[in-house]
Amino acid sequence: MSYANYDNIAHAQLLAAYKSGANWFYWIAGLTIITSLITFGGGSWRFLISLGSTQIIDGIAQAFAAEIGGAAKVVGLVLDLIVTGLFVMFGWLAGQKHLWAYIVGMVAFALDGLLSLVFGDWIGVAAHAVVLYFLFRGFQAGRSLVALEKEMATQPAV
Repeated sequence: MSYANYDNIAHAQLLAAYKSGANWFYWIAGLTIITSLITFGGGSWRFLISLGSTQIIDGIAQAFAAEIGGAAKVVGLVLDLIVTGLFVMFGWLAGQKHLWAYIVGMVAFALDGLLSLVFGDWIGVAAHAVVLYFLFRGFQAGRSLVALEKEMATQPAV
């Protein structure tokens, strides 16, 4: 197998791992919004990958809704959309090979995981740790991918 073929195979594998990692940001955002909708609909269960910060927003909105009405839920949902929108943005930017978006997104998710730790939600802490592992693997693949693409760009065409 020629060196160019090896580079193409390695590139495809790294790109797949990189995109797989970036997609976790979309899963975080999507499952978080579903969890918030369930909460506002009166349900009491959540997805493990949901953001703790939006659960706090939802709890505060629910408490205020009991006093001032449904407008508090609308405000809570808007805040949830802003927070999850950031994770969608991290996913999109990471998918565009902006490695800094991976780092900022991982830091944001790790900080969110600290909320689970503060509230003694050990399952939430474990879920955050697992997702951070997959995000980090995607980030590592991205670093290798960028390095390989630079190397491939300097090679003469075959």
